[in-house]
Amino acid sequence: MNEAELQLNQPSAPPSPAASSIWRDSRFLRFWSSQTISHLGLQNTMMALPLLAVMFLQATPLQMGILRSLEYAPFLLFGLFAGVWADYWPKRKLLIILDFLRAAVLLSIPILFLAGSMRMGHVWIIGFTAGVLSTFYAIISQSVLPHVLTKEQFVGGNSKLELSRSLSEMTGPSIAGVLAQLLSGATAIFLYVLSFIASGLLLCTTRFEETARRRVKGSGATIWREMGEGFTFVFRNRHLRSIAACSSTSNFFFNMMQAILVLYVTQDIGLRPSVIGLLITLGTIGALVGSLFSDRIIRRFGMGKVIVAASLGQGLGALLMIGAKGSQELAFLFMLSSLLVVTFCTTVYNIAQVSYRQMITSPELLGRMNATMRTIVWGVIPFGALVGGLLGNLLGLYATIVISAFGLTLSFLWVMLSPVRRIT
Repeated sequence: MNEAELQLNQPSAPPSPAASSIWRDSRFLRFWSSQTISHLGLQNTMMALPLLAVMFLQATPLQMGILRSLEYAPFLLFGLFAGVWADYWPKRKLLIILDFLRAAVLLSIPILFLAGSMRMGHVWIIGFTAGVLSTFYAIISQSVLPHVLTKEQFVGGNSKLELSRSLSEMTGPSIAGVLAQLLSGATAIFLYVLSFIASGLLLCTTRFEETARRRVKGSGATIWREMGEGFTFVFRNRHLRSIAACSSTSNFFFNMMQAILVLYVTQDIGLRPSVIGLLITLGTIGALVGSLFSDRIIRRFGMGKVIVAASLGQGLGALLMIGAKGSQELAFLFMLSSLLVVTFCTTVYNIAQVSYRQMITSPELLGRMNATMRTIVWGVIPFGALVGGLLGNLLGLYATIVISAFGLTLSFLWVMLSPVRRIT
């Protein structure tokens, strides 16, 4: 499909989804519930591993950067392969298997703790393995919605899924912080294993029709050709290409900051793990508000303008993080303000651009399109995290936060100076 054809497929104004019909759809409700539980387990894990490294293994800034790099490197290494899987194999069965495998990987942490042999190298291996599984899970799950809802319901459905993610981000870090302070690292992580098991069991009860294709013997098609189709589809479309560049730039600088943020707030600011969990929980209220009102905002202003404005808002929100120094109270206030703005804008941005991508992509190419976008957008995360760790060692933690905040403000230029702003 060339760009001229894509222009014909662009939605004008996204229709108002029938929210009540979505909530009455048992298939969507079960899928939405499983995603909420799975996101909760993932958010707990993403908070617990850095806390484990800092509190029990005394990790350095460089070690923290390596950890975050290893957690996200699989998106760069295996993202395109995951897209082919998503288009050729039953998505529901794959998601169930991946949930159970993530539970098994996390279960190794309490086992190592009980054996008294937990080391930073083990945390890196576990983080990387969990990242591989989460790479496949994220790409496959993002390709499920078009098999459950109609095209007119995509914005509403994505809003509900973002609400799921927001609720998980709101409660997950707080739970992880409190449990890390009250319980041993092994006991806390064992509880997160249960969430992945529950998500997998819930998906076992979910049924929906799929249009996944099967490879035809003798067709001459190879996995590299299949991956190339998704890659070509994205890069021949100026809208998708600009969105990918914007998202990858913001992810690079945001993860420069994220790689050393836990270390900064624990060592330089002196916040306790429970307070850090509270901070992140309150900060994700912005994401919750964004998921609730994104549908109205997109219908009122149009997808293009919302994508540009939200990407600019992410950068402006990140600049507030520069004021996070001095007293604990002042630092907490600035960090909270930054998180509220960033999470709100990021949520609205994601709902708009993901819905647009789903609307212009045919079902048989959806997995590979999502895989290509994820590979580009999340593939930069390990590099950003590694740079953040290196700069944290060389320049200091606060200086790294300042550099990453200013870098993040530039990401909106990719969509501002492209045809994306004219999408209605």
